[in-house]
Amino acid sequence: MKQLVRIFGLVVIVAILMMVLTFSLNKSEGYSGGNTLTIYNWGDYVDPDLLKKFEKESGMKVIYQTFDSNEAMMTKIEQGGTTFDIAVPSDYAISKMREENLLIPLDKAKLPNMKYLNLRFMDLSFDPENTYSMPYFWGTLGIIYNKKIVKDIPFTSWNDLWRPELRNQILLIDGAREVMGLGLNSLGYSLNSTDEAQLQKALAKLKKNDAECKSDCWG
Repeated sequence: MKQLVRIFGLVVIVAILMMVLTFSLNKSEGYSGGNTLTIYNWGDYVDPDLLKKFEKESGMKVIYQTFDSNEAMMTKIEQGGTTFDIAVPSDYAISKMREENLLIPLDKAKLPNMKYLNLRFMDLSFDPENTYSMPYFWGTLGIIYNKKIVKDIPFTSWNDLWRPELRNQILLIDGAREVMGLGLNSLGYSLNSTDEAQLQKALAKLKKNDAECKSDCWG
């Protein structure tokens, strides 16, 4: 029994020492909770030099991490371990995160400049009244190609991506919604379709392409 007590006491002491050491290291680097901003963003969205400039002007320290898909981002946040002050998900991901209680409401008293944001991007269905999010970037999905390499292909629709001569020559964004959307659009359906029959047809078309390639046709 005395041996167990000694072991337990040793574990507690080691845990306390680790906490003190971690706190000391963080403090020496400027990371001490109140002056630290932990951000989770898409890769290549922010210039590292801009972060350094922000740290210099604000006195804050930035812990900056990146992800390459909404699904990877949500998985990491769901698992816990790191508390992010700011995350930059896409619209549909915000809706999912809200439903799963992964977000906290914004303190709009601290966001005086929100009045200058374009109303077109405010109060949207995935976050009514912008309770949890503010618009950051806006964009659309398209096809980028080098005319010198594919000069004989006009690229007038998503269906052009299924051309046999482009096999193994295409790279796609790592986003389930985007890929499913182009599949739907290539069949003439809305990329926001929720019709089960249409979704299954789009999925079948994407799978057919993959099966015919017998490899990663999309690059």
